[in-house]
Amino acid sequence: MMETFKFRSELLGHTSDVRGICCPRDGFLASVSRDMTLRTWDIEGASGQTFSTMEFAKHSKYVTSVSFCPPTQRFSTGVILTGSNDNLIRGFIEGQPDPVFSLNGHTGTVCTLDCNSHGVILSGSWDSTARFWDLDSCLGIIQRPDATIWAVLFLLPSDTRPDEYLVATGSSDSCICIWSIPKNSLTKTNPPTEFKTPLKTLRGHTDCVRSLALLDRDRLLSSSNDASIRCWSIKSESCIAEFYGHTSFVYSIAVDPARQFFASAGEDRSVRVWPIPELGSSELGQLECQQTLLLPCQTAWCVTVTFESDIAVGCSDSKIRLFSKNTQSQSSVAAIKMYEAELASSQVAAASLGEIEKHNLPGIEALAIPGVSEGEVKVIRENEALMCYQWSKSALQWLKVGKVVGSADHIATGANRTLFEGKEYDYVFSVDLGDNIPPVKLPFNKTEDPWMVAQSFIYKHNLPQDYLDQIAKFIITQAGLDKPDAIVSSIGVGNSLVDPFTGAGRYVPYSDFTPSALPCFPSTEYICIENIGLQMVLNKLNNFNAVAPKPLSKSSLDLIAQMNPDMSEENALTLTQSILEVVGEWPCDIAFPLFDLLRCLVRWERSSEAIFQPSAFASLLHTSGLSKVESNASAQSLKNTELTCSLFVFRLMANAIFFDTPRATSAHIPASLPCVFEKIPTLINKFADPPLVNVLEKKKHPMVALATLVHNLATLAYLHSSEHSSLASALPTVRDLVNQCIRMASRILIFIATQNTSSVLVYPSEVPQRLLIALGTAVVTSIPSPCTATSQTEADLRKRRTELIGNAIPVQGASGTSSANNDALIGWKQVEEILLYWRNCKVAEKGVRNCADQLLKMLIEQI
Repeated sequence: MMETFKFRSELLGHTSDVRGICCPRDGFLASVSRDMTLRTWDIEGASGQTFSTMEFAKHSKYVTSVSFCPPTQRFSTGVILTGSNDNLIRGFIEGQPDPVFSLNGHTGTVCTLDCNSHGVILSGSWDSTARFWDLDSCLGIIQRPDATIWAVLFLLPSDTRPDEYLVATGSSDSCICIWSIPKNSLTKTNPPTEFKTPLKTLRGHTDCVRSLALLDRDRLLSSSNDASIRCWSIKSESCIAEFYGHTSFVYSIAVDPARQFFASAGEDRSVRVWPIPELGSSELGQLECQQTLLLPCQTAWCVTVTFESDIAVGCSDSKIRLFSKNTQSQSSVAAIKMYEAELASSQVAAASLGEIEKHNLPGIEALAIPGVSEGEVKVIRENEALMCYQWSKSALQWLKVGKVVGSADHIATGANRTLFEGKEYDYVFSVDLGDNIPPVKLPFNKTEDPWMVAQSFIYKHNLPQDYLDQIAKFIITQAGLDKPDAIVSSIGVGNSLVDPFTGAGRYVPYSDFTPSALPCFPSTEYICIENIGLQMVLNKLNNFNAVAPKPLSKSSLDLIAQMNPDMSEENALTLTQSILEVVGEWPCDIAFPLFDLLRCLVRWERSSEAIFQPSAFASLLHTSGLSKVESNASAQSLKNTELTCSLFVFRLMANAIFFDTPRATSAHIPASLPCVFEKIPTLINKFADPPLVNVLEKKKHPMVALATLVHNLATLAYLHSSEHSSLASALPTVRDLVNQCIRMASRILIFIATQNTSSVLVYPSEVPQRLLIALGTAVVTSIPSPCTATSQTEADLRKRRTELIGNAIPVQGASGTSSANNDALIGWKQVEEILLYWRNCKVAEKGVRNCADQLLKMLIEQI
């Protein structure tokens, strides 16, 4: 009988999903996590039951990939490479917590890394490129337009082409591309050499290719979201073996250094062990799984095989689990039994098991019949509960893997289903993506994971990746999965629907809401909207410049290419002036990249002064169409391209508050501040009411910009409304900001909530959260809490605050005879109703609900 893997140990230290893992040397692992850290692990002793760990300097965002670069002349012990959601690659050496270098060039998440024996690094990204690097700079770029590159791999060099690198990429278009890259083309040129045509393309997968692994010079393994693994002959460009067993996405594969097996990990919370196809096999065959290792967690994100042929898997519950065939390394019998008990007590979602005939489920007697194949699943009824078992071919027994959660009533029965593209579905939604994108059909079965369906929908329709959260939540709401008895968990532990692509969005529709004790307001920090895809902007400008009435000069384009936070004040001003000289003559259809640059250029003081000079700012309002809004033109006259430019004007104003308010002194008030204050009643305020607010319906980016501007205005009012503030002394209109912020925040919150639930999900959570914080901050600014309070003073305080809000809200259709008190009461009741809505909205993010909860506690005695 084949030796089987058994539990060895758990490595504890990460605090969130372990997204990448590698084995640089014997007894040593490196792992990265959504907790923004890299950790290394020394496994001590033969049993591996003790370990030491080192945490390296935190990244600024989630860390998604890790690899090891072998020793070079510069780094004699090698370098651990990490890729992050902040688009950077960092290099670390053992024992030194801070990175020894970072590589900047990608414009999307760096989701995969590899390195060859010459120290050349290869990275893949959501930005549709793979890049070659030395330890200092980018040497070359592989372009795969409209396809996320999920996997990269150096292949063994060809005997006939020793002067070329052979590499493979796996991407979201289901293709594996083989590239032949001349070594002499990888040089430090600016821009780097681009490669657009692969040498070969391997086709066969039906969904994203997520991982690649090399068997030998000719054979390559790949795993995919189509739940399959394939073995390819590079020479013949054909698939020579298929591996089926996983029931969901296969994220990672790793080959045993001794070439005895390979392992795979995926969304079905399992690691599976597979045989390596016999060398010389040319006919397509299907190979069976040798062993299935179930895990007590939602997802097995990544897997590696150590030099000792042990399996290490990174899990969504923040743990790394080790399994070994070596009896000397395996855990004690007692520890293995504890692990099996943990596995048996975990939960399995009914939605993950396909259609269940709930009235015809067998009892425990069904376990007397042996399974047919490794990993086969059987659901039985035990004391009115549904239990899931999995067949272990090596142990020749059924292993309990968890309790089935979620009502079987919600499993599809086949009745009342809709036919779409030749298949039956429980639902076929019509999705309005907004911004003039035609509605498209989204089919969904209750047996599917909403996050997986949402991601497939994004790939199919080439939608932005940041739509994932909204589409998944739309499915949850429309399919009724946010009801108390609905299926609310995917495979794994706990009642959570988890985004299997980023690990984000652990959304629990009917978990009890526990308000945070941390106060949401008053806000004391401004928000800056400064992220910019500089290369994309530059590409647009190069195209638009050719047709512009007054083009930008080459020197200006060069300055844009060099733009970064360390740019000199002089260069920033030169660039700003060159943009202001032409923006008034560019039509709004092509001017939006210029607006995008200007909202970043306010970082520099002299640039901000130039932008907010009356003539310059008037030109921006004219080009963006906002001058029409000031003159009370019809909202419908604001074109989509003008709305895009308006978005950047809102961002420009928000950023001006962020950068210029700290610069204000009694002797000098930055030009931006009086300009912004002047535009609030004549321009910004109008976007909080019909008909202009209707123009923003389902326009998420303009709404985020507007909410951020209102947030920053409320923060400014809180920090500078005191009579001792030099800014308030120089600009008395600062004190008028409070009522304006209350009005704008309340009206926009009402507008979003009075659409429908699917509309709520269209807007990012930043919109309601920033507006709620702005509302609370404005109220506290106008009527602060007393130092000492009695029940009577607290009641008076609440009454004054609710009247303040009510008076700031215009009452629709109020008669001329209605009293001011009645109008204030009606206005407050509108806001109270909407705060209760956001407090109880189960599809809203926890932070949003928490802000609404704190506001209500501040305004009414009981909620």
